[in-house]
Amino acid sequence: MKIKFLFVLLFHAFIINSYASDPKNTNPSSTDVNWDHLIEANPSPMAKQFVKSSHTVYQRLLYGGIPYPSNKINNRWENGYNTSSDKFVYMRKYGVDCTRLLRYLFVNMLDLPYNSKEKNAPIVSKTFTLQNNQSQLKNFIQIPKTKNGFKPQTGDILAFPGHTIAVLDPKNCIAIQSSIWLCKEMKNGFCVDSDYGKSAGVSIYHLASERFCKNGIWKGMDSDKLKFTIGWRHKAFDTWITSMPSQAVPKSRILLKGKNLAGKYIYFPGSKTPVKASLWKKGKKNQFKNDANQIVSLNVPHDAKSGKLKIYWGTGNPSLEKTVESLEKINIYSNHKTIVSIYKDSYLD
Repeated sequence: MKIKFLFVLLFHAFIINSYASDPKNTNPSSTDVNWDHLIEANPSPMAKQFVKSSHTVYQRLLYGGIPYPSNKINNRWENGYNTSSDKFVYMRKYGVDCTRLLRYLFVNMLDLPYNSKEKNAPIVSKTFTLQNNQSQLKNFIQIPKTKNGFKPQTGDILAFPGHTIAVLDPKNCIAIQSSIWLCKEMKNGFCVDSDYGKSAGVSIYHLASERFCKNGIWKGMDSDKLKFTIGWRHKAFDTWITSMPSQAVPKSRILLKGKNLAGKYIYFPGSKTPVKASLWKKGKKNQFKNDANQIVSLNVPHDAKSGKLKIYWGTGNPSLEKTVESLEKINIYSNHKTIVSIYKDSYLD
C-alpha cells in the first residue's frame, strides 16, 4: 500500500513539472477523435474493429464515467466482473485499472485470445514489462523501439512499470487508458488542472506534450520519468488481406495480397480444412522494396462456399479461434461460368 501511494505521488509530481514544447492550452481528457478517418485509414480488419470498440466505450462514457478503483483490485472484484452480465456497468460502479481495461477491450469487445497462460485473465503491467517471462504473451509480438521511441500502430500496447495504455490514433498521440491520475489541462508545459482516483479512470487521452509524443513517435506519458519501456502488438492486428479475387471455382488456384500471408493457413466458408498459402514467386520478384504486403497463391477447396475468408494468425496447429476475417467476400461458383482471370495484375494494385 505504501509503494502504491508513493507511486501516485511521484506520478503526479513528475507530470506536473514536465515540460512540453507546445505552448497552446490543451485538454487531454476532452479529445476530439476522427473516428471515421481512423477506421478508413487502418488496413487491418482487427484495428478497424478496435477503433469501433473504442468509440463504443467513448459513447458510453458520455452517460457515466468509469473511475479508477479506490482500492487494489482483488479476487472479489474479479469474481464479480466475470459473472456480471454487463461488464461496462460493473466497471462503472466498481472502477477498473489500466490492465483490466485492456482485458475488457481485447477479450470482451474484440473476442480475441489474450492471456496465453490463463484464459480470460488480465495481463498486468509488470508482466508486459518483464521480457524474460512471456508465458502470458504468446498471442503478442514485441514491437521494436527506435532511437527516439516507439512508432506504434492502432491497437498496440505501450507500457512502463506501473502503467499500460492502448494506442488509438498513433499519428495524433491519442490513447485509451484507465489511470489513477489524469491531467485535464496543460498550459505552457505544466498541468494546471488534474483529477485523481475516482475522478480520473477511463479516458480517451491525448498525450499533450510534444516532447514525448510527436509525428507518430511515442516516448512516454508527458514525463522523462514515465517513458515507455516496451511495446506489444496482438498477432491478430498483424495479418490481413488487402486484395483478393471477387470470384473463383473449387479446385482452382487464386492469388491473395496482404500483410504476413505467406505460410498462413486460410479457411474458406464451408470447408473445415484450412489451406496453406505459399509465397508467389513472381510476386516476390516484382515486389516493391518498401511494400510490406505479400502476394501468395493457394488452392480453393473442393467444398468451398461463398463468403469471407479467415486467416489463422497463430502458430502451431490452426484453429478457427485464432483467425481474422477478410473485409471482402469471395463468390464460389460450382459450375464453369466465365469468371475474371484471377491472375490479372489489376486486382493486385
